Amino acid sequence: MITCEKEKIFFSSALSISLLGGGVVPSAIFASSDVTDSVNTSSTATKNAGKSTISDHVITPQKSRDVFDDIFDKKDPVSRFVLDPGYGHLKIFAKNRGDSTITFSLVHTDSRKQYIVKTIGAHKKLLWDSVSSFSQGLRSGNYEIQWRAGGDIVHVTAWGVSGTDSAKVTTQRGIDAINVGITGGATAATSFDIPKGHGHVKLRMKNYSDHTVKVSLTHDNSNKVYITSLAIAPHDTCIWRSTDEGYSSGMRSGDYTLQWRGGDYKVDGHVWGVVGTQPADVQ
Repeated sequence: MITCEKEKIFFSSALSISLLGGGVVPSAIFASSDVTDSVNTSSTATKNAGKSTISDHVITPQKSRDVFDDIFDKKDPVSRFVLDPGYGHLKIFAKNRGDSTITFSLVHTDSRKQYIVKTIGAHKKLLWDSVSSFSQGLRSGNYEIQWRAGGDIVHVTAWGVSGTDSAKVTTQRGIDAINVGITGGATAATSFDIPKGHGHVKLRMKNYSDHTVKVSLTHDNSNKVYITSLAIAPHDTCIWRSTDEGYSSGMRSGDYTLQWRGGDYKVDGHVWGVVGTQPADVQ
């Protein structure tokens, strides 16, 4: 059931990241290199990894932890994060939103050890799983990912998650998929991506205009329409969940186009959205 309301409610944005639970790597991955870690100093789980203390707060152990969630639109940005002891299995998901090939390197800054160098083609995606090259996990400590686009501006969205077991590096919550204003003429559109394995979707759509708008959502690769002419009254907010609309097994992965039509009037709205691996992620 689609919920629409006139009062303003603040959308609880799930800023935590997650990565694909499955082991399917998109075909968009280009040339890459991995450096073998011959030193057995990985941060795989130990008997003493039961608890960690941060600012005197005891943290209950989890099988996976979010480590970074970055969106960059600038030259030579850097992602920084920490792998705690016992959480040495790492997955990185990155989407190149730009027109230039991106190269990135993963470096353990405490030792200056470079683990990998990868490239991502323009408008392509990459999933990297440490278990494929470092079965015992990575070293604990501080890390940097340096993003480069041959001198051009880097347009990248990237997330990382670490875990105690390579099979347990999965999502804990929904992840942000879209947060953008939609304005322009009588018709305006925006796009977002559903990573593989994250087919449960929640969209919150706010119509700021004085006129009714109609919204449609289409899966680009298949042209399958998931939302057809959803009417949002002036100044109303509508919440759409894939599970409420009969997609109990989730939606297809890939790129989507969300189109707003204002008829004879200009579109003025905003859409927020999260995706998850299970229905509870998007409630």
